[in-house]
Amino acid sequence: MAAVNTNILVLLDPTDQHQRFEQLYDRQLFSRFTDKDRCILHVMSSLQHVRFIGFFIPHTEHTIVNARITLFKNTIFYIYCTNAANIREMRRRYNYPMFVKIFDVQWLAIYLKHVAIGHLFEHAQRAQYDLDECDLALQQAAEIANGLADELTAHMIVKTGTQPDDS
Repeated sequence: MAAVNTNILVLLDPTDQHQRFEQLYDRQLFSRFTDKDRCILHVMSSLQHVRFIGFFIPHTEHTIVNARITLFKNTIFYIYCTNAANIREMRRRYNYPMFVKIFDVQWLAIYLKHVAIGHLFEHAQRAQYDLDECDLALQQAAEIANGLADELTAHMIVKTGTQPDDS
C-alpha cells in the first residue's frame, strides 16, 4: 500500500521514557523520537503524503504548536503534562480544542490508543473495496481497542478500588 492518504502518530519523547510504545504499533502508523529536530523533520516531510498527523509532544516542547498554522497543516497536537500546573498553563496558552488536546502524562497510553483506533478505522473505511487491507486495519484496531479496554479497566480499579461489573 502506498503511503498516500494515511494517518500517522508521532511521539516526541525527549526524556526517552516511553520506549514501550514502539512495540505496540506498526511502524507505518507510529514513530517515536527522542531528538526534537529529527522529529520535526519527520513530521514536516510527512505532511505531503499523509492525510492527518497526531503529534504527541511534552509540555516542555509546547512552542512547536505556535508553528502549526504555517508549518503543520492537518495536525492535531496532543500535549502531555507532568502536573496540574502545567495542564492549566497549557490550557491557558492553547485554547484551541479542535487542534490541541492537553492531558496528564498518565493518560498518554490511552490517548495514543484512542487516536490509533480512529486512524485505523478511517483507513479501513477508505480501503473498504480492498478486503484484505480493510480486514487488516480493523483487526489492528480491535487489538488496540482490547488494550484500551484493559488500560481503562486498570485505571478504574486504581481510582475506585473495585473491579468494574461486566454485566
